[in-house]
Amino acid sequence: MLARLSTKLSALFLCICLAMTAASPAVAQDKVVRLTSLDWPPFSGDALKDKGAAVAVVRAAFAAVGHEVSVSFYPWNRAVTLAREDSGIRGYFPEYAGAEVERDFILSVPLGTSPLGFAERVDAPVTWTGLDDLANARIGVVDGYVNTEDLDARIADGRLTADRANSDATNLKKLAAGRIDLAVIDRAVMTDLLRTNPDLKALAAGLRFNARPLEDKTLHIAFRKGAEGEALARLFAEGLSKIDAAAILSTALGS
Repeated sequence: MLARLSTKLSALFLCICLAMTAASPAVAQDKVVRLTSLDWPPFSGDALKDKGAAVAVVRAAFAAVGHEVSVSFYPWNRAVTLAREDSGIRGYFPEYAGAEVERDFILSVPLGTSPLGFAERVDAPVTWTGLDDLANARIGVVDGYVNTEDLDARIADGRLTADRANSDATNLKKLAAGRIDLAVIDRAVMTDLLRTNPDLKALAAGLRFNARPLEDKTLHIAFRKGAEGEALARLFAEGLSKIDAAAILSTALGS
C-alpha cells in the first residue's frame, strides 16, 4: 500500500513539475535573448565597436543575470515588424518611450538618455519657443521613428509639415541642400554622423544642433507583449542594476 502511494505521489509530483515547466516563460529555458536593431550610430550598428553603445549596455545587463544577447540589424521598420511578428525575436531596441509603442510592446527600464532636437543650417537658424512657431517650416523626419508625442500628433493632423526620409543621414543631406528647414535628430547621432559618415563630413561645418532641444529622451528595449516579454523586462532591470550603464555608454560614446 505504501509503495503504491509512494508511486502515485511521485507521479503526481512529476506531473506538477512538468506543468510548471510548460507554464514557465521560455526565457527560463533559453539563455540567448534574440533582439533586432538598426544601424543607428553611435548607439547601434553591425560595423561599430561592440555593435554600438546601446548594444554594449544591453549585453552587459543580460550577462549580469546569466543571459547572452544576439542582435540582428535591419532597416528600422523591418526591425520593428520582426520583433512584433517573428516568434523567435524577443524585441527590438533602442526605442523611445511613447504611447504608440506601448500599445504593442513592453518597454524596459531606460538603458540611457539622449537629447532629441532639430538639426539646422548654420546660415539659416530657426528660433522657436513652441511648436506652433514651426507651422511654416519643412521638417525632416525618419519614417517609422517615434519623436515626441506633441510633435508626432501635430504632424499627424497636419498642423506641422513633415518630409519623410529613410534615415537620419538622408535628412542631413536634404537639410544641407535646402530641401528642408529642420531635421528631427538625436544629438549624439548627429554628432557621430557628421564625424564619421564620408558623405556628410564635408557638410559638417554648415550644420548644427538647434539650441532648443525637443526632449531628453530615454532609450529602451521594446519587448514582445506577453509573459515572456514581462519576464525579460524584469531580467533586464535586474541586470541593469548590477552594472554601471552610464559608464559603459560614456565610454562607448567617447564622452
